[in-house]
Amino acid sequence: MDTLTQVVFPAMGNTVNLTVIGHDELVSYARQRLTELEQRWSRFISSSDVSRLNRAGGRATPVHADTLLLIRYLVDAQRVSNGVFDPTLAPALNDSGYSTSRVDSARHCELSADAHPRVDLSTTTINERFGAVTLPFGATLDAGGLGKGLAADIVARELMDRGAAGVCLSIGGDIRCMGSGPIDGNWTIDVVHPSNTSTAIGSIRLHDGGIATSSVSAKRWHDGKVERHHVFDPATGTSLVVSSDSIVQSSVIAAEAVWAEVFATMSLVGQRSTFGQKLACLVVRGNGTVEMNDMWPEFTNE
Repeated sequence: MDTLTQVVFPAMGNTVNLTVIGHDELVSYARQRLTELEQRWSRFISSSDVSRLNRAGGRATPVHADTLLLIRYLVDAQRVSNGVFDPTLAPALNDSGYSTSRVDSARHCELSADAHPRVDLSTTTINERFGAVTLPFGATLDAGGLGKGLAADIVARELMDRGAAGVCLSIGGDIRCMGSGPIDGNWTIDVVHPSNTSTAIGSIRLHDGGIATSSVSAKRWHDGKVERHHVFDPATGTSLVVSSDSIVQSSVIAAEAVWAEVFATMSLVGQRSTFGQKLACLVVRGNGTVEMNDMWPEFTNE
């Protein structure tokens, strides 16, 4: 009989929470697969596909099929968001003190000497036949939150293909649910307050879909005497400036975790709580005010 297994473990620089209904070996497969994706996508691992692209200086670089898929999403995300979601900010992140992994201080982000931020990726060449990518000259990549969301989508789908009856996979808060959940066939997910993670500000139910939360409080560090966070404003090349009226956390529900992550970041950076794409969105402002758009109540667990 299938069993429900819940595990928590580190991967991709974040905490992974996995609930799977199925055979025991599915957990081991998920761990292995996430390790593979991290080894291919991390800008802090010198041998990764992303790191090799970041040092390539505009030359064609052979990469794994997983990375070809990642690049397609990164290029599409920049285009769809009109640059509000910008995966080419690695030089700005490095310059602001985020050049070393938060989980392994021995790992550093290495870039080409010609690298600069805010590069248009529309001329990126993705050669499926030869498994190679050519970035525009000067462009670098940071898989960032999109990588987490895409990894959740990939691994959840592969677990289902390997016989799972249901999967709920969270990678640093980017969550993908598939199959039959334990409560009336659904999965229940709580959204917590950015300043008090023990307080839930919303509870939703999903059967097959993704939810992502982007927050200025997730990753913070000091650049000299200045405290910074990982949500960068492409217009300024530094951490998003927030105030009591600013959106400081945004949660978005979409068909896939990868797009939920993209639009949650767009909401935070662009300071908008609603979208023409009609995606459910819940935001928290600096003064603690919680707001939701008209689509959010359709998913609430009340």
